[in-house]
Amino acid sequence: MNTIHKPMRRRLIVAAVALPSQILNANPNVKALLCDNDNMAIGAVSAVRAAAKAKKVQVVDFDNISAIKPMLKDGRVLATADQYAAKQAVFGIDVALKALEEKKKQSELSTVVETPVDLFTKDGVAK
Repeated sequence: MNTIHKPMRRRLIVAAVALPSQILNANPNVKALLCDNDNMAIGAVSAVRAAAKAKKVQVVDFDNISAIKPMLKDGRVLATADQYAAKQAVFGIDVALKALEEKKKQSELSTVVETPVDLFTKDGVAK
């Protein structure tokens, strides 16, 4: 698994540099990039560095994988939101079990299910 995962992640990060680079070139006054995951943020950090905009453009993202932690610590990434992806299926199953227990139809269920999200910065979990 590691032999597949690491090269795939590298390709994603390399590809993730292109879009932020285009955004930074087309919009020189950009102050921040919101990335949809940590791999995209790693690419955005490279793009920010290549554009000589370190400390001028903030990078924020989702996932909180281990690879992002050094970038949080040294300030290359301002924050990452942990949505607890590994638990999202559990949240859905909990809703389904409750609906079965209460004999509710899908049309009777809320269209919104709140799940935990924590924001991590270089100082840890933001409260």
